[in-house]
Amino acid sequence: MKETLQSARSVTMEDVARDAGVSRALVSLVMRDSPKVSPARRAAVLESAAALGYSPNRLASRLASHRTNTLGVLFLDLHNSVFADMYDGITEGLEGSGNQVMVAVGSADPGTELEAVRSFADLRVDGVLLAGYTGTSAELEAALRGTPAVVITRELEVDGVDSVLTDDFRSGALAVEHLYALGHRRIAHVDISDWLPYTARREGYLHAMKEFGLAPQLVHSDMTERGGRAVMEQFLDSGSPLPTAVFAHNDLTAIGIMEALAARGLSVPGDVAIVGCDNIEVAASPLIGLTSIDQHAGELGRLAAGAMLERLRGSAAPGTVLKLEPALMVRRSSDPAA
Repeated sequence: MKETLQSARSVTMEDVARDAGVSRALVSLVMRDSPKVSPARRAAVLESAAALGYSPNRLASRLASHRTNTLGVLFLDLHNSVFADMYDGITEGLEGSGNQVMVAVGSADPGTELEAVRSFADLRVDGVLLAGYTGTSAELEAALRGTPAVVITRELEVDGVDSVLTDDFRSGALAVEHLYALGHRRIAHVDISDWLPYTARREGYLHAMKEFGLAPQLVHSDMTERGGRAVMEQFLDSGSPLPTAVFAHNDLTAIGIMEALAARGLSVPGDVAIVGCDNIEVAASPLIGLTSIDQHAGELGRLAAGAMLERLRGSAAPGTVLKLEPALMVRRSSDPAA
């Protein structure tokens, strides 16, 4: 009979209660480890549950308490290890809180991002963390439907949404200041696509170039190693005079630029100095030695987790902004101009 029951449908508390000869309420107390149950009755219930193959419906019990202890985490791109660093920071920050995470990837597509956020809301996650969100404030607010959220790497004005980021304007200026101090005057910036809402690094670059009386040179690319290679190959094929230094929007793009230069027999930093941004782990490899602007990705993740836990504790404060100062990590890819 028990085998027939198991194969026909999922085993319920009512089935366990019937088999053990007790009430459903008593089974519920046992499953919640209540001290109000006698050892004998507890043993009888657990024996029936094991025999029937009963598994508590944790989702149902969580929904009954209006909490799922689950957080949705949306990343722009999992190919860039800066997001892996943020994930590590998030899990560190959530450690011991009893919360689990569900991960989705947006792939720089606002439609895909919003669908993921709506799915998180439908699954009744307690909160959403977004690293690299590219949509608008209004779209995010509508998709969240009141779910608390923290946006990482970008500042958004939405009720109940906190922002955790590094000062990207300062990052762009810091790269130019470093290269200018080394004697470089032809400093190009390999920027991201125009439609993406992450323009602060570009604005910092342009501001510093103007301050130093230098002519800016912007080249657009995607945020990948492949894109960096393609941009530099096109530049080399054009026959235009090479800049003496390049500031790339992120480290992956910078590494692609270095690869293209090496393939043409040009040296870094002898022919062109390179500065990236994000300070991903591979940038510090002795084989690459990429000078980079550290965005403190792990710390951003930890701060975002902390802000989310504060929301879950009942904070009704308006959206707060936590902004970190970037740090210049000098390595062999930048050197005084030849």
